[in-house]
Amino acid sequence: MLLDRLLRPQSIAVVGASPRSFIGSVALRNCLELGYTGSLIPVAQNHSEVAGLPGVPSLSAIDKTPDLAVVQVRTDRILPIVQEGLEAGVRGFVIPGAGYTDSGADALAVSDGLAALRREYEFEVVGPNCMGVLDLVTRAAPYVGTVTSDVRRGTVAVVAQSGAIIEAFVNAGGRVPLSTAVSSGSEAVTGLADYLDFFTEDAHTASVLAFIETLTDATRTLTAARRLSEAGKTLAVCIVGHSDTATEGVTAHSGKLAAGARLTTAAFRQAGALIADDLDELMAFGELLGAGRGRPRGRRTHVVTNSGGEGNLIADIADSVGLQLPLMSSAAVKALRERWPFLGVRNPLDPWGADDYTNIYPTAIHHAAQEPGDILLVAMDQHRASGPHERELGLALAQYLHDTDSAQGKFPVLLSPVSDEIDPVLVEYCRKAAIPLMRGARPGLSALAKLATGVQDVAESTWQRPLVVPDLPPGGTVTEDQALGILASMGVTTPRRLHADNPTEAATAARALSTPIVLKGIAPNITHKTERGLVAISPVDVEQAAAEMIAKNPDLNLNFLVVEQIRGELEVIVGYKRDRVFGPTIVVGVGGVWTEFHNDAAVHVGPVDEKAAARLLDESTVGNMMDAARGGALYRPGVLTALRAVSDLALAHPTILSIDINPLIVGRDHATAVDAVIERA
Repeated sequence: MLLDRLLRPQSIAVVGASPRSFIGSVALRNCLELGYTGSLIPVAQNHSEVAGLPGVPSLSAIDKTPDLAVVQVRTDRILPIVQEGLEAGVRGFVIPGAGYTDSGADALAVSDGLAALRREYEFEVVGPNCMGVLDLVTRAAPYVGTVTSDVRRGTVAVVAQSGAIIEAFVNAGGRVPLSTAVSSGSEAVTGLADYLDFFTEDAHTASVLAFIETLTDATRTLTAARRLSEAGKTLAVCIVGHSDTATEGVTAHSGKLAAGARLTTAAFRQAGALIADDLDELMAFGELLGAGRGRPRGRRTHVVTNSGGEGNLIADIADSVGLQLPLMSSAAVKALRERWPFLGVRNPLDPWGADDYTNIYPTAIHHAAQEPGDILLVAMDQHRASGPHERELGLALAQYLHDTDSAQGKFPVLLSPVSDEIDPVLVEYCRKAAIPLMRGARPGLSALAKLATGVQDVAESTWQRPLVVPDLPPGGTVTEDQALGILASMGVTTPRRLHADNPTEAATAARALSTPIVLKGIAPNITHKTERGLVAISPVDVEQAAAEMIAKNPDLNLNFLVVEQIRGELEVIVGYKRDRVFGPTIVVGVGGVWTEFHNDAAVHVGPVDEKAAARLLDESTVGNMMDAARGGALYRPGVLTALRAVSDLALAHPTILSIDINPLIVGRDHATAVDAVIERA
């Protein structure tokens, strides 16, 4: 109920209202211009009237307690005004000011003060440091930016901490039809999790777009995202920046690969969200979802264009984002060539120039619609500044698409390959026909492909502790030999290896293994040996190689490990990181000495069971490399065993901060861990 009064207020008081400034009157004027029918109350000590509305001197002087108070006063006055409002019964506040940039430490004091009041009173706050709320359900606009006349009501909610991002949607010419837009600001009291919970239950909202910079409560937010998905509503998020965890000083590669935006992205994807790569793609999600057609059944797409070059561009991008472009059937080829013998019948199909467009395009679009598939996309280069003939063509193509779609039931899309403003007549036609109108080939096609891909199973992984989990040796970091021994006891394949205290013993050990070997210099807390010249592969003279390692590292008390040399096709990293925001995270990626250079890893938030481990490997670059390896697929079971092992080991020992198996050398019949590190708190 409190969030309903916050986002859908029936009465609004504006504290600090003034006719002399934009900020002082804009929220009132927005409400009036949008046709808000609730009660509007300017609160101003020095003005008896603002925006044509009679004012009152204070919140406590209002006869009937308002649902919401907009507190647009100096930073040092915010908390006393909120306190006054709470005592008067107000339970919802929008606080545009108190940003750190303009107020410094005073802004932090406001956030701390609001949190303290929240422990005493039950209330909700949009902000501080925000633009406010624009709700097109009630037409309430406690919002301190300009609301343009072409903003339109729909079923897409938008939440962003950044006010500029909300302004981008509000001022986008109605491209995304909105239910409610929330500029959440610093989220001192009310955060993204609360808004997602509200929209999950809200009958006026079918999908949510979120622009995420930081998470104030990751666990609650991901739970709310999962509930939204389970309710059949689509969440699309654009994640920027890095979480607080990105600066953790872990030494393992796993900590660097599972940090910041990558980790947040993995968590939201597992919660059922679609991931937008940038703001243009987030806007494209809004255009697709706002049309009210739900989601395409699949990715099979037939494209009709008015340009061969644009068709080739679309084909390239479609391939890169995962849209499928099936070949045209022989029946379609025959039917079209009987009438136009020189027409190249392919997908994308470019009929331009073969006949008058009024003759050929309706037929071409009809045949494309008849093909087995899920999406019917018509691409046309039509702009607001186009000539009358081009605008006429664009409108005609939209009409042909609508007529055909009405009969065939495919998901229709009209795409302008260039991100440019489109003729308002065409925009209005597409709105009425419920045809998504996309601007820009890559953001449009990428969003379409993601929307057409089945939602990931949002059920959380189950974890059962194995019957035997080995104890850890005393001390801090567990390095190679001990770490490999622990992992071997959990089913991970490891190479044969022998210890040596000096170069002479190393040479003796190499002869005892009677196989190609790798010589490694080992010392306490040295986890990355290659950088210090402590790895020698197949040395001709083992004793000399060991002596050279000692000479290069006089600061270390070196011992040696003589290891059976393992050959394979691919070096993989399998790792674990205990993140202080998200908890257990599992990593699989390109391994070896190139791990940080490639910076390519798939991340799973939470422990992995067999199903989750398989899905993580399927989604990773190394999983695709293993499947596509020349000469046959590489050994998958060994990688899955390693993923389960690091997950189970870390879950059984909460003091573990990170685990690195790097590299796990994968061949056609084995996956062998040749180096490992376990870091503890």
